[in-house]
Amino acid sequence: MLAVLPIPNQIVMDSRPQVESNRWLEFFNPQAAIDQVINHIETLPGSRAERHTMRAYLSSLADYTRFLGARVIHFSDENYTFQWHNMSMPTKANTADYIAHCKRNNLASSTIVRYMAAVRLFLRALHEQEVIPLSGGDYLFIMAAQRQLDLAARVKNPPADRTSNRPALEQHGTRLSLAQVNALFGSFDVDLHTLAGKRDLAMLYLGITSGLRAAEIARLTLANISQGADCYEVRVRGKRSNHDPIGIDSVAYGLLVNYVKAWNDVAGEGQFITPDRPIFQALMRGSHIPTDHDAQHGISARGILMIVERRASSALGINVTAHDMRRTCAYLMRSNGFEWDEIRAQLRHRSIGTTEKYVGRNQDLSRALLSKSVEFILPVAAQQPLDGVA
Repeated sequence: MLAVLPIPNQIVMDSRPQVESNRWLEFFNPQAAIDQVINHIETLPGSRAERHTMRAYLSSLADYTRFLGARVIHFSDENYTFQWHNMSMPTKANTADYIAHCKRNNLASSTIVRYMAAVRLFLRALHEQEVIPLSGGDYLFIMAAQRQLDLAARVKNPPADRTSNRPALEQHGTRLSLAQVNALFGSFDVDLHTLAGKRDLAMLYLGITSGLRAAEIARLTLANISQGADCYEVRVRGKRSNHDPIGIDSVAYGLLVNYVKAWNDVAGEGQFITPDRPIFQALMRGSHIPTDHDAQHGISARGILMIVERRASSALGINVTAHDMRRTCAYLMRSNGFEWDEIRAQLRHRSIGTTEKYVGRNQDLSRALLSKSVEFILPVAAQQPLDGVA
């Protein structure tokens, strides 16, 4: 009869960091796993231009490893130092505890999912490390440890905070109606003579009619725009380094050119918007170019967000984000009968399936009203309209 060998005590760990549970560090190298994650991110398209993914992943890994007992020092930006000697080995149990910890700290499920994307890369890098046992006890320990690392990487993400069968377009943000869009554009009558007015109208018109993301608008240059066979074409690096062209109309191009001309008419040395410099630039209060401004660095995506929020709040009295310009473009295209492939091309989605999932079809909820086919008889008094009810 075969004897059942017990799992070494060091493998049985809870979520609390324990110095005595760090035997795993004799066999596994968490710093090498961190470096492997970093190398993976460096190979992603666009990693040289934007560092958002790198910063987000490092921040997530710092939070996870700190929860397990590592000492993490964040000096600046991507500069982290990890001290591992007090860190518990990742297991299925303490990784599930980490997710619960994030929920207790009121993090949204979508945020935790993003955290766990980095964590899973780290856990798989640990699991795949070549480990050489020197004894039978080492072998048993390593086998049990690798199983726990594998199970930890497989821990399920938390369920979504809310569910819906409707498309993402209708579940998040704000979609402006045509009347609201025209009211927003009309609000520029009072300051279209200013540099800020010209810039902001060009930005909003471009964002709403093109569906470009805020980051894409921020990096847009005149060199990215060319005259195509049917309309002006924009080729700017997008999500996952996508350079597919999208069309913009002559109004959008005219607004951009007029704004750039107005800027260059008053710009100083080194401040000119040349074809290879970002079109949209930061301004001071009063619509003035900062004296020390360098036009090589355009306005950030966050700066675009602030402009959109301020303009929409003033004109419409509602909260509108930069990404709502893209949502509005998709919504207006859907509402006005554009073909799925036309919407896909404008949003630069990889497939029509992605577009259908994001945009969805128009839904008339009144078609399912029971009272359209069934006659209900109410007391006469109940049929009178109530005051104050629309």
